[in-house]
Amino acid sequence: MANISECPSCGKMIYSHAALCPYCKKKTGFPPAPEPVAAPEPNAEEQHRGKPIKMLNPFGQQRKYKKATIAKAAVIILLSVVVLILYINVQQMNNRQLSIGSTFDHTTREVIDSMANEVLQTGLVVAKFYERDRHSLVYLEEGHLYEFDAYTRDSKEILPQEHNPAAVIDYTGSGILQANISPDESFIVIMASRNPGNTECGLYRMDAKTKAVTVIDRGKVTFENNEYRVESGGRTARYNMEGTKLAGLTIDEAEAMPKVKPVEKREEVREERQEEQKEESMVEHLQPDQIDIVKKVVMPNDIKVDPKVVPDVPTVPTVPVQQKKK
Repeated sequence: MANISECPSCGKMIYSHAALCPYCKKKTGFPPAPEPVAAPEPNAEEQHRGKPIKMLNPFGQQRKYKKATIAKAAVIILLSVVVLILYINVQQMNNRQLSIGSTFDHTTREVIDSMANEVLQTGLVVAKFYERDRHSLVYLEEGHLYEFDAYTRDSKEILPQEHNPAAVIDYTGSGILQANISPDESFIVIMASRNPGNTECGLYRMDAKTKAVTVIDRGKVTFENNEYRVESGGRTARYNMEGTKLAGLTIDEAEAMPKVKPVEKREEVREERQEEQKEESMVEHLQPDQIDIVKKVVMPNDIKVDPKVVPDVPTVPTVPVQQKKK
């Protein structure tokens, strides 16, 4: 801090080396300030030690790169641009497909529901498929199974016997009696007549996508409480909505079992065999030409016969005994 002194004229405090008082503008008579002493200049070594180090600016300096490095960088940049363009195109295509798919699904649902309302007037709706890979309606009408395509707006009959010849269906009689979709919509279980009188029915399972048909059982088929009941030849089998066996034997399993012979009554068989053996032994020992059958006359004891009178005894001709044929 600079020294301060009192002005000899006005008495106010001013700098000690001021020639004039800033307040009264009179000379103070103070001695002038001494000149500053110059600091000695540092040598080159000291200058180098004390000089701060400056960081090189990589952007302000020119560097020399190899041609291979430049080529790699260009390829990377080009690939990045191509990938970015492909990504943008894929996103745009996905957005288009989603918009088209939503429109198609909405239209498909309307077409299938409209067709289902028409079918209910004369038939039964079995299943509705709103997916883009199926987009169809399966219905039963007058003993025949049909599939309606929502895209082509056309119906086509489904013939299980074309996919499996063992799936016999008598269309001259009742044809297909009932068809139900499984809970997971993977199979359609078909109950059909195998003969005109419906005395034997078939239980078949058809894949909802591939239309492959499998024969489950045959006999008298009934459907109650979400279960199929098949009776045939004294056996009973039960199946669920998917056609899986719950209890009993299938027709194939029952036919594969060994058949049990009926039990004979031992007493009757023994008696018949004994009689046959007796007759055979008698026939073998007797010779029919030497046997004479004479009828013996039995006289009562109380009748007295005159000894002079000889009774006329009839003679009985001999009869040959025929041998019993075995």
